[in-house]
Amino acid sequence: MSRGKIIIVMILISVVVMVMYLRRDLALPHTALLRKLPDIVVEHLDFARTIKSRDWRVSATDAESDSGMIRARSLDIKVTDRETKRIAHISAGRGEFSRESSNIWLWGVLGRVFLGERRVDFSASRADYNSSSDAWFFADGLSASDDKISVTGGVASINSSGVLSIGKGARARWTIE
Repeated sequence: MSRGKIIIVMILISVVVMVMYLRRDLALPHTALLRKLPDIVVEHLDFARTIKSRDWRVSATDAESDSGMIRARSLDIKVTDRETKRIAHISAGRGEFSRESSNIWLWGVLGRVFLGERRVDFSASRADYNSSSDAWFFADGLSASDDKISVTGGVASINSSGVLSIGKGARARWTIE
C-alpha cells in the first residue's frame, strides 16, 4: 500500500469516527424533547405586593414562573396589615403563587405573628391563603402558641379579623395568672 493511500484511509477513518461522536453528542433523548421548560427562572427573588390593605414582602432563594403560577423554594414572607398594624413573619420550604387570583399555597410553614405586645408562634405542614375569602386554611393541621396558651388541631382557618377556628382533634392548654 502506498503512503498516499494510507493517509486517505486514515483521514476517512478519522472522519467516520468524528461523525459517530458528533451524532451521539447531538442526539437528544426523546424525553428531553418532550420536557416543558418554565417561562422564567429567577434566583434570589425579592418582591413586594399589596393585597387587601396588606403589604406583602416575599423573598425566595429561587423561583420559576410557568403559565400564571410562580413556584418558589426557601421562602420568607412578611405581611404587614396597614389598618391593624399586625405583622406576620412566615417561612416555608416551598410555595406557589397564582398571579391571576393572588392565592398562595405553602409547605413546611413556620411563622410568628405580632399583635401589639403579644407574639404568637405557629407551625403547619401546609398553609393556603385564599384571597377572595381573605383567609388562611390549614388542611393538614396547625399548632400555635404564645406565652399563655397553646392550641393544636387537625384542621384550622384564620379569617381577616384574626378569628381562629380549629377542629379535628383540637387541643388547647393555657395558664391562668
